[in-house]
Amino acid sequence: MWRLATSINYVCQKIYSIGRQTQVEIVVTDWGSKVPISDVIKLTKQASNLTRFIEVPLGLAGELQKDSAFGEVYALNVAARRSRGQYIARIDQDTLTTIDFLNCFFGLIEGKSQADFDIENTYMFAARKQLPYNFVEQKPSLNDLDLAITNYAHVNLSEELPYCYWASAVGILMMHRNLWEKVGGYDERLIYYWFMDVDLATRLISQYPIVNWGKKFGYHFFHLEHMSTGLKFRHSHRKLNPAWAKSFDKPSLNPNGSNWGLENTKLNESTTRASYIDESHLKVLTTSAARTRLLLSILIMSLKGLGYNTIRYLRYLTKRAAGKPFL
Repeated sequence: MWRLATSINYVCQKIYSIGRQTQVEIVVTDWGSKVPISDVIKLTKQASNLTRFIEVPLGLAGELQKDSAFGEVYALNVAARRSRGQYIARIDQDTLTTIDFLNCFFGLIEGKSQADFDIENTYMFAARKQLPYNFVEQKPSLNDLDLAITNYAHVNLSEELPYCYWASAVGILMMHRNLWEKVGGYDERLIYYWFMDVDLATRLISQYPIVNWGKKFGYHFFHLEHMSTGLKFRHSHRKLNPAWAKSFDKPSLNPNGSNWGLENTKLNESTTRASYIDESHLKVLTTSAARTRLLLSILIMSLKGLGYNTIRYLRYLTKRAAGKPFL
């Protein structure tokens, strides 16, 4: 809950700082909570002004997700379908969206800067960078997070794969709402783990260009790491989605039909009152020793990630050379 609140509070602070509060909304799907998230989450006044919670009842959530731990494709589609904006962007609940992204995005759609692609008809994707677990577990303040991002982003190597960047962990994926309607969001058959974003990309590739936002404009998304397992496969206990999700041979652009995102289901919508205690001062990075520890953690994490991605890239090249499926 702290990670969710922090992600929302952080981006809303940035939205207000550049005067875009009338142009952005935050939509959260509350998937099967016994106690509504809006009753307990601690948001700033700015964040509570911009955030809506769409509540999917526990009974309906259980029916849709079957034996899965979490029907994420439904949850994401519910939020996208009930969004009101011209562009709909998906982020994870623990990913920080920086002011650099907001300025870049609004500059493009308002014609203040130029892009070599049609933003209205393009699937835009960016990978994310990690903030180390030993830093995040201390629950840093918003100012701590700003310092960590601003001072150390240049030595924080992206998790992006050197191939098929749209198969990386999602920093953000974004489309004009017309594309969301055409593609029907995520395939709602993929109620288990992995490949749901890959499936979305492989359906879109046949008809629309995909742009690596991170490579073109910079990596402006930072994940609040919550696992201390290093390079160990962190989700080996989960049931995976079927392999066909990775295929490029998709017979239908929209496999969900017109009711994607539970369009015909009436769901309760709620907001929350501001209850965040101001911690805008530095809370964790108050000393040079603390900042040095953070820098060392980022460097070690980056080296591990670079090594891991190099191995994956060599594996990809080997598969391609042998004419085998490479995803």
